[in-house]
Amino acid sequence: MDEGFRTFDHTGDLGLEVWAATPERLYGLAAEALLAQVVETQGGEADETVRVSLAGEDPADLLVHWLNTALLEAELRRAVWTRAAVHRLSSVGLEATLTGPRRDPAGQTFLREVKAVSHHGLTLDLAGRPCRCRLVLDI
Repeated sequence: MDEGFRTFDHTGDLGLEVWAATPERLYGLAAEALLAQVVETQGGEADETVRVSLAGEDPADLLVHWLNTALLEAELRRAVWTRAAVHRLSSVGLEATLTGPRRDPAGQTFLREVKAVSHHGLTLDLAGRPCRCRLVLDI
C-alpha cells in the first residue's frame, strides 16, 4: 500500500500513524487523516479553501505546527479538510492548501474533539520509502 493511515491506542489520547510515498504527500495525508479523526464526512462540495505558509525549527516541529494549524483553521472556518496539498516543503517551511466542505451536522458525523497534536512520542522518517510518521493527538 503506497499511502494510508491508522490509529492506535495511547493512554488517554489517540495515536495516529501515517505513511506516503513522498514527504509532501506525507504532510498532506497527515492533515487529512487528522481531520478524519474529528468528523466523518460523505464527501460534499469543497466550500472552503485556505492557503497556509508556515515555518518550523526542524521537520518534526514543522509537522506538529502544520497539523495544529490545520486544526485551528478548520475550527475558525467551520470546515473539514478533506484534501491537503503541500506545494513546497523544506526542512523548516511549507506552503500548502487545505480544501474541504463546511461542517454540516446533517451530512457529517462528529467523532471527537482533537485539542492539539503533541510533540510527545512523535517519530518522523522522511528518508524511508514509504515516508512515515507516528504522532499523538490530545483528545
